[in-house]
Amino acid sequence: ATAKQHQDPDWLPDPQFWVLKEGAELPGTSYVLGLKHVTSPTNMRSMIAAVLPVCGAGNSLPLLNVGEDPAGTTALLVANLNSVPLDYVVRQKVQGQNLNLFIIEQLPVIPRERYETNNFGPKSAGEIVREAVLELTYTAHDMAPFAGALDHVDGNGQILPPFLWDEDRRLSLRAKLDAVFFHLYGVTDRDDVRYVYSTFPIVQRQEVAAYGSFRSRELCLGWMNALAAGDPDAAISL
Repeated sequence: ATAKQHQDPDWLPDPQFWVLKEGAELPGTSYVLGLKHVTSPTNMRSMIAAVLPVCGAGNSLPLLNVGEDPAGTTALLVANLNSVPLDYVVRQKVQGQNLNLFIIEQLPVIPRERYETNNFGPKSAGEIVREAVLELTYTAHDMAPFAGALDHVDGNGQILPPFLWDEDRRLSLRAKLDAVFFHLYGVTDRDDVRYVYSTFPIVQRQEVAAYGSFRSRELCLGWMNALAAGDPDAAISL
């Protein structure tokens, strides 16, 4: 998709295949959490997860059943799965080109209660994560049910408009999430963080070519300092 398409909240990708609606519906929900099944430890990222509108999903898009509080749990889980520290672990476990379910079952996912017992100034880790996931996910009207379930509504209960797709803003938000998860995993030494990022050479090459530096790593280190100082809404600039 082009930048212009990403910035159009009415634009939707065209499916390659179609199925009957009744065959794709899931009772009680309008969104799902899916994982990219085909991967490799040498890819740019090994784990790619996303919140999607309910759709017909094939065997290359496993869907996770998150159980209770689906919106809140989905937001926390999709952020955790897409975080750099967890992806680092995934890369040690994937030996072929498939992210098998037995590998997913072994991943060190952060327990839900830890999001609420870890605070960074006035906000819990859970609040920070849910806010960032909402903005990163709700960029088109088809994700309005997910935004509504996260209480992104006005005083009359109407779902607010989608967020504008902004590449620089999205890069900073993803780095902020990574900073939260490095803290939650107990990885706070700056050299350790730099090492983990060094295992993503494709990301580094692309960002150095685009920005002149490994920007996501530097943003993450900046966010880690801000979070440690109790300022989760700091303005991080490089």
